[in-house]
Amino acid sequence: MQRKLTVVLALSSLITAGAAGVATADVTELPVYGVKSTGLDQEQAQRLQRAFGLKDVQRSEFGAVSFADEQRYQYLPTVDKGQGRQDEDGNATTQTALDTEAIKRIRTITTDEATKRAQEGLRAAGVLPANATPTAQYTTFELADPNGRNALTANLDTSVSYTFQLGGIPLEGEGANIRVSFDAQGVTAVSHAARTYGQAGTVAVNDLAYGAKLCQKYLGDGVKADVSYVYVAPPLEEKADRLEPSFRCAGRTSDGSAPQAITLPAAVGAELPQPQPVQPPRDDQQFGAMAAGTQVGSEGTGLCSGLPNTVANIGTFNSEAGTHGVPVAFSWLNGNAWESDFKDPIFPGGQDHIWADNVDLTYWQGHGSGTGFYFNGCSNHNDAKLSNTEARWGNQDVEWMSLFTCLILEDVTGGQTWAQRWGQAFQGLHQINSFTTVSYNSANHGGKFGHYMWRSPFLWWNQPMKVRDAWAQASIDTQPASVRWATMGPVTSSGALGNFNDYFWGKGSVGPDYGSTGWFWRISGAS
Repeated sequence: MQRKLTVVLALSSLITAGAAGVATADVTELPVYGVKSTGLDQEQAQRLQRAFGLKDVQRSEFGAVSFADEQRYQYLPTVDKGQGRQDEDGNATTQTALDTEAIKRIRTITTDEATKRAQEGLRAAGVLPANATPTAQYTTFELADPNGRNALTANLDTSVSYTFQLGGIPLEGEGANIRVSFDAQGVTAVSHAARTYGQAGTVAVNDLAYGAKLCQKYLGDGVKADVSYVYVAPPLEEKADRLEPSFRCAGRTSDGSAPQAITLPAAVGAELPQPQPVQPPRDDQQFGAMAAGTQVGSEGTGLCSGLPNTVANIGTFNSEAGTHGVPVAFSWLNGNAWESDFKDPIFPGGQDHIWADNVDLTYWQGHGSGTGFYFNGCSNHNDAKLSNTEARWGNQDVEWMSLFTCLILEDVTGGQTWAQRWGQAFQGLHQINSFTTVSYNSANHGGKFGHYMWRSPFLWWNQPMKVRDAWAQASIDTQPASVRWATMGPVTSSGALGNFNDYFWGKGSVGPDYGSTGWFWRISGAS
């Protein structure tokens, strides 16, 4: 029988971390901004298309405009090597090899040139907000040898992401997102989701000292909290008439891990995040044997680990899966999310063969570091950190481990590179999707990831994206420019075969399972 999780929602008895125990704040005044316009109209979208010479752009009903060239977007030269061995579920596979000589010949434009072209195109279309500042970075491919050293590095494209300010205070969020990427031929992708604002009075706000203590309540005593003021621009599909200041809460722990950055309202008397619906205590006996076939699973830690948006975000991932007919075999939240679900049975208490490694893709959200991810404050079954040394994925089923957390694939941690830390996890696993930097808590990343991965074609556009491209685009849509997303996978020592261009099952070609040989690839880029 196919296992599915029936979630019975009840009001949490959790008292939201908040002002209790926080000293009275000094009060100051900061501007409030009213929304003057939201998104681009059809004429503006067409001007943007013409300015960059694009064959088409997609405009949502809320005015968000996007374009991605289906052949050139984050293109990595590879060679088709024909049919591979069947997947454990009997799915056909296609072998793909790196074209290393073609990779070495890739030419990209400089960051200065990309910035110039982006500025000129957006200005020509009349869609460059006055408060937007460009930052250009490369999307980079790396091939690591068995010693963790880079054997090959190449830039795939040059992207220009914009940051925003209102009155000198950062403006962040899904509704403050403009990005243009270029290869040597021209534009490969455009994202434009922004509003225009005008000052509309002021509001009394708590000071930063108060904010630091409030952030500490959410992030936990082990985090050295870093707080600043920020304006949060919600997605264009959410109605927003005005923006009031918030606190941006970030920080680090003594072992180098980082919580996902969160925001809390800064205005005096503003309502803090409220208790969330919770699952009843998990009962593993409700599940029978995992049925064969394509399935996904999800887990995440929310307010119990100081993350207000996790429950909503996991819900968007599950909903997107359901919309596209992909069964969700399990979805454990908060106290029901267990470290043992991700740990290999060769370690005491490990049960990933029942959970995270027993579906085709697992999506996780919570706190992380270069050496693992954390369940602190939520569960301790059978401990509160899944260490990179305890990960052995793909020896059961999972192809794509998608970790919406911080720093998993950062360059170096504790003297070890990303390849050295996570290499042993690849026991048939195709990809780890995550970040090289701190990521920001989001209520929509999971749904966007699923949408891009599973969407259905319409005429000549809206094709499903490769898994790594879907991860990148979901991160571009939901994360600020400072966040770098990344995907890594194994490469065979003979023939340079790997899962570079995997689609999800039924959406395009997928490679066979490869065991770890010590060679690994990584693609990373700016949001």
